[in-house]
Amino acid sequence: MTFELILEFLILMLTISLAICFIRLFSGPTVPNRTVSFDAIAVHAVGILTLYAILERSSTLLTVAFVTAVLGFLGTTMLARYLERSYEEGWRSEQVERPFDVGD
Repeated sequence: MTFELILEFLILMLTISLAICFIRLFSGPTVPNRTVSFDAIAVHAVGILTLYAILERSSTLLTVAFVTAVLGFLGTTMLARYLERSYEEGWRSEQVERPFDVGD
C-alpha cells in the first residue's frame, strides 16, 4: 500500500464517522448531546483537513485546519457557557440536568 492510499482510506473513514456525528446532531435528544456531537464534528473536520493537507502538501490547508480547530473549540465553549447560565436562571428546556449536583 502506498502512503497516499492510506491517507485516502483514513479520509474516507473520517468522512463516514462525520456523517454519523451529523445524524447524532440532528436527532440527538438533548442540547448537551447536540453540543458533544458538534464538538466531534469540529474534530472530524480538523482531521479531514489535516489529512487532505498532507495528501496535497498544502500549508494553506493546515492554516484552515488550525482556524477550524480554534472556532470549534470556541463554539463548544460558548454553548456550554450558555447552557450553564440558562440553568442558573431556571431555564430547563429539553430536560437539561447538571451532572455534578450532589444531593439537592
